[in-house]
Amino acid sequence: MSYDINLIIRIVTAIILAVILGNGSVVAFNNIRAKWFEDFDENDPAKELTGEPRKILPPELVRADNEGRQRLPSTPWKYAFVGYFGIVGIYLAVKGGSVTFELAVMCVLFVVLEMAISDQLYRVVPDQFSIFLAIMSIAFFSYHEKWWEPAAGAALGFGISLVIFGLGYLLFRTGSIGGADIKFFTCMGLIAGRSGIVIIYILTTLLFAVYSAIKIAAGRGSIRDSFAMMPAACAAVTIYFVFLWNAGDIILFNL
Repeated sequence: MSYDINLIIRIVTAIILAVILGNGSVVAFNNIRAKWFEDFDENDPAKELTGEPRKILPPELVRADNEGRQRLPSTPWKYAFVGYFGIVGIYLAVKGGSVTFELAVMCVLFVVLEMAISDQLYRVVPDQFSIFLAIMSIAFFSYHEKWWEPAAGAALGFGISLVIFGLGYLLFRTGSIGGADIKFFTCMGLIAGRSGIVIIYILTTLLFAVYSAIKIAAGRGSIRDSFAMMPAACAAVTIYFVFLWNAGDIILFNL
């Protein structure tokens, strides 16, 4: 009987969170301060004089705000996101675990989803989102067996990102990974630990490769184009939390 009550509590919590976070994803994105999306204009003609490009807002965001349009339409996205959080939350509830873990995971996914939307629409990921992830990592400290696991995960996420950045610069004379991506993987390392960040990195790379291949095959880009990586990272983080949380401790590490 106690088990049934706990399960009902977890499912009800998941449904409530799905409604709040699903609708909140659209509302939050449409009301984020425009200044958060400022980024350097690499094509700024004044760069040669000042030595550093000026910061500008994405033209799409400026147009939407000036015209009084939603940056992200409520329909159909609020329904899609409610469904997304509902599926994830109910699965976690049925799978077992505590309500606090369910809440922590759903909040992390909310932030990562906002990052994915930002990257997809504007190719800009505000640093504030990475700060939120770093703060949320506190909720996951107790789920790691070793106290130093979060720091090790962050260091590994940062280190792998730097290696990928360096290889991209050597091979293509440009970074294959951006500063926002490096911050994201570093903060996710704080949350997921060493094995978790490795799994997330592998999944992100595979999903991003498939996504890019589909875009190129459909004639919506070329191999020279830069595609948004955060949607693939959002999918990777979702898969990790739903199916592979702590599985890497068995698969990859046993220290």
